[in-house]
Amino acid sequence: MNATSGLARRLCALAMLTAAGGLLASACADNESSLFVRMRMARTGDCTVTCSPDEEFWTADSVDSAYRTSHSATLLVGNQIVRRGDSDVLRTETSRVQLYEAEVRITDIAGNPVEGADGASGYVVPVTGIVDPGSSDEAGYNCTEVLLIDGATMDVLRDQARASGRPVEVISTVLVRGRTLGGQEVETAEWSYPIQVCFNCSACINTDPPGCCDPEKAEAERVDCGDVDKELVTSCPGQVGAVDCRTLSNTCRDHLATFGL
Repeated sequence: MNATSGLARRLCALAMLTAAGGLLASACADNESSLFVRMRMARTGDCTVTCSPDEEFWTADSVDSAYRTSHSATLLVGNQIVRRGDSDVLRTETSRVQLYEAEVRITDIAGNPVEGADGASGYVVPVTGIVDPGSSDEAGYNCTEVLLIDGATMDVLRDQARASGRPVEVISTVLVRGRTLGGQEVETAEWSYPIQVCFNCSACINTDPPGCCDPEKAEAERVDCGDVDKELVTSCPGQVGAVDCRTLSNTCRDHLATFGL
């Protein structure tokens, strides 16, 4: 009788443990589906973005490491947590998500980790933004800026692109974390994005005269810049195109000379 009773207790405990494991797995799945990265927003025209799933997006970036020391992108993050606020009963909305950090790891196209100059193969960076819950079957959305390639990794990729004479292709994989106003921790599933890193593949444009590339220096040396003070001619981050020397505060030639060119 006692043996049977003990066996029953053990079977019951095992069943409860199995059920708890199933609930935990379900909770983890719900946790990753509650918050998600939708896409990388496009920057066009004046390089601004509108945070909406109906706006333009990019599927890959190109970065000239001769003129960029790191690379960031604006990501659209969605929130599928059910609304809980109710003004009729004075219940505040707790399903808004405050984003606070992103975990990033970079690999080559074969999936091998790319270590930065500091020896790390990944990093965690702070992010910001509040994502409202959606309504009915539509998620709520907002943008956040994420550092897709940090300075240490860009140093390594720059050396590789320069040595090979061709662009280096990498994958930046991002996981965004947040916390609801109700105190629940949530995170996205991993989201991966391809980036091509080249070296000196952009068209750098000097002012005329070139001494006006550094406005402060030109003013101190009384260089006559005439009507040079006009809108910058440059491409949006994530695109390879024109680089205005005034963004470098140096002539194109002198800037490239810092790399021994």
